[in-house]
Amino acid sequence: MDEKLMDLLDMALAERFQLVYSALRESDPQAEKLAQELISLSDSIQNSFEISQGIKDRIEYYLSQNSDLEVTFQKHLYIQGAKDCVAVLRELGIIK
Repeated sequence: MDEKLMDLLDMALAERFQLVYSALRESDPQAEKLAQELISLSDSIQNSFEISQGIKDRIEYYLSQNSDLEVTFQKHLYIQGAKDCVAVLRELGIIK
């Protein structure tokens, strides 16, 4: 795929993921509770006087890298799901 098309796909997927994430938090109290807990934990780490700045930086870097990997995995799953959907519709003769 060309670079411009990949950029458009990335933007579209980022928007879809944000919308789905917001909808999940609104519709699932447990998901909202977990999201709030993560925010609270992040704040407590950043504001801790017991943890050195170097450790805080390492934690932040780890979480950032983990988040980047998770986004990549979500994109892969989303695209694979779309491909699987098309394959099933073709097998059923609904599309050619």
